[in-house]
Amino acid sequence: MARFSQQFIQQVAQATDIVELIGQYVALKKRGREFVGLCPFHDDHKPSMYVAPAKEIFKCFACGAGGGVFQFVMRYDKLEFPEAVRTLAERANIPLPAETETAPVQAGMSKNDLMNVCTFAARFFRSQLRSEVGKAALEYALSRKLTDKSIERFGLGYAPQSWESLLAAARRDGLSESQLIAAGLAVRRDNGAGCYDRFRHRLMFPIFDPTGRVIAFGGRALDEQETAKYLNSPDTVLFDKSSQLYGLNFSREAIVSAGEAIVVEGYLDTLMALQSGLPNVVATLGTALTDRHVRLLSRYAQEAVLVFDSDAAGTAAAERALEVFLSQQIHVRVATIPAGKDPCDFCLAAGGEALKNLAAEAPDALQYVWGRRLEAIKQAGQNLADRRRLVEQFLQFVVSSAAYGAIDAVRRGQLAQRIGHLLNVPPIELQQQMRRLARRIPRPGQAAQPAEPDLSNEPSTLAERHLLEVLLNRPDLFDAVAERVTPQDFTCKGLGEVAECVWSLGRAGGLSLEALLAMDEMSDGGALLTDLAADGERRGNYEQTIAGAMEHLAYRDGRRQLQELKASGYSDEALRELGQRLQQPDARRKPRIT
Repeated sequence: MARFSQQFIQQVAQATDIVELIGQYVALKKRGREFVGLCPFHDDHKPSMYVAPAKEIFKCFACGAGGGVFQFVMRYDKLEFPEAVRTLAERANIPLPAETETAPVQAGMSKNDLMNVCTFAARFFRSQLRSEVGKAALEYALSRKLTDKSIERFGLGYAPQSWESLLAAARRDGLSESQLIAAGLAVRRDNGAGCYDRFRHRLMFPIFDPTGRVIAFGGRALDEQETAKYLNSPDTVLFDKSSQLYGLNFSREAIVSAGEAIVVEGYLDTLMALQSGLPNVVATLGTALTDRHVRLLSRYAQEAVLVFDSDAAGTAAAERALEVFLSQQIHVRVATIPAGKDPCDFCLAAGGEALKNLAAEAPDALQYVWGRRLEAIKQAGQNLADRRRLVEQFLQFVVSSAAYGAIDAVRRGQLAQRIGHLLNVPPIELQQQMRRLARRIPRPGQAAQPAEPDLSNEPSTLAERHLLEVLLNRPDLFDAVAERVTPQDFTCKGLGEVAECVWSLGRAGGLSLEALLAMDEMSDGGALLTDLAADGERRGNYEQTIAGAMEHLAYRDGRRQLQELKASGYSDEALRELGQRLQQPDARRKPRIT
């Protein structure tokens, strides 16, 4: 794997604004001099991640994650340090040093390699849509009322009706079959002899990650005889359809601004809403809505409005999605599209403003479910078994909502009163039934607790830690410390590794927290470094702290010398003299702080 010079790495770090970077993945709100948001590295319901722009660091006070821009990208995208450097360099439009360019590894391509393959495919599909072979696909897109501007904006393309058109173009561009297979764009033949294009004769929708990088594709069949109307890329190291939302790269800022996301089911539903002026819309990718979808959405929005198709399948999908949202403690409402239409058709018929109003007037989850159950109860007539079953279904939903904190005990009691009045059932019986149902509901997991630090509370370890805490906040004190201490004086392994890097930068006159976080050797030490810096800043009294730490280390070294002398058989007089010296602070070992 390519390695970059320290100068280049620091250039990339300095070109990356940590608030802007993390803000692409998480909704951040300013709080004093810092920003706060939901941590993406654990199931966070209360903002516990702080971003400090002055220090270019982030820190989660719940799960312990922390570091700088490289550590965030490494952890979020699951990259190695060099890949994170490459990713942020490309993001900042900083050319990579020529000597670090390496050929892709066939058996284990990096995420950046796969993204390059997907970017190539997106360009190819776009070019084909505007060619003669793509004429029918372009006409179809226009017939669905997508404008030329939208077709360009959303990167639509065409996969030709050929078994190897993309493969042939890739070979001409120096890409291999293995690379296309790894990116989910080609399929190996059953007999093992070669491969073929996965997408053929389809209108192509590139799927982007939240930052706008192509990671996969969805294809709409243009042959009505095709059994699979829509075909998605398979899961790859880049793409997991159960945790990606289509259109989030286009709608992310609007969702953060509104605090609300409108969730639809299809590609065209999303694009037509965006084209019609409704900017905060996303879609699932041909799969049922999962808790991972909701966790992703919760980083940007406090509320969601489900706008699914009005047919039976869409209604069932909406009800299945409700409990997923409730379990993640996201307020959810459900908008009902008029019969016979999907969100795309509704937008075309009534306009984006009408869809916006429909979403604004959508009832919350309980109202929606009760409305549907009440209608079904009316249709059940005098069939007591059906009526009882429908009531129990609603009570089950109420109990689930309460378990996940969506409603409180007061509202639960009010619902029992209302249902009892409508059905002529004593409310106390309904409340007893809800208590029985509640016993079957598993309680939601507790929030992640801070990990116990893997550091000893021994005085020597604390002294070593205090030294580093001070130096991360006051690099100007390095020379005074380095006169009397070396990294070899650190006995705690983790702290010793940090000390090696601190001394390396300090001797070169470039010690800073930002520089440490930009070192390959510290790529996995972001959490420890941010802990040390935060603890040191909180404690303050830098000169006093460092003087006390130095005294303790001097005493510890003297005690070690005394033990070594005893073991070597020195005279009692020599041992007594050394012991007396240990009773006095060793002035030669104290830092000279002015």
